[in-house]
Amino acid sequence: MFDIGWSEMAVIALIALVVIGPKDLPKTMKTIAHWMRKARSLTREFQSGIDEMVREAELEDAKKALEATRGGNLQRTLSNALDPDDEVGGEVRAIEKEARSESSASSSEDGESNAEKAAAKMPSANVAPAHSLTPAAEDTPQAGTAEGGGEPVPAAGDEGSKKTA
Repeated sequence: MFDIGWSEMAVIALIALVVIGPKDLPKTMKTIAHWMRKARSLTREFQSGIDEMVREAELEDAKKALEATRGGNLQRTLSNALDPDDEVGGEVRAIEKEARSESSASSSEDGESNAEKAAAKMPSANVAPAHSLTPAAEDTPQAGTAEGGGEPVPAAGDEGSKKTA
C-alpha cells in the first residue's frame, strides 16, 4: 500500500518509542488502530455507495428497456422477427379470404359441408409426420422391397427371412 518495508517499520517504531515513550505507546497504538478501522469502514461504505449507484443506473436502464417493450406492439415485433417479408402472413390472409368467400357462397347452397368442399378442392399430398425421419411413402420405395418391386428385402438381423442358396 505505502510500500513500506520491515526496515522502515523498525525505524518508525524506534522513533515512536523514543518520542512517545514506553508508558503511552500501547494507548497510542490503540488509538491509531481505532482510526485505521474507522478509515477502512468509511472506505468500504464509500465503495458500497458507488456500487449501489452503479446497480441503480443498470436497473434504470433495464427499466427503460422494459418500458420500451411495453409501449410497442408485441405481436408486430414477433411478426417482424419471424416473418420480415410478410410472405407467410400474406398467404394466411389469402387463405382466410378464400375461406370466407367459400363459406358465404356455401351458406346460400345446400349439400356438402364446408370441410368436404375444402378437402375436395385441395390436392392430396402424402406428407410424412413431423417426427418421422423418412420421407413420405410416395417418394420412397415400398417398405420391405428392393427399389419398389421384386422380392422383399430382409431387414438387418432378420433371421427368419434369410434364404439359402
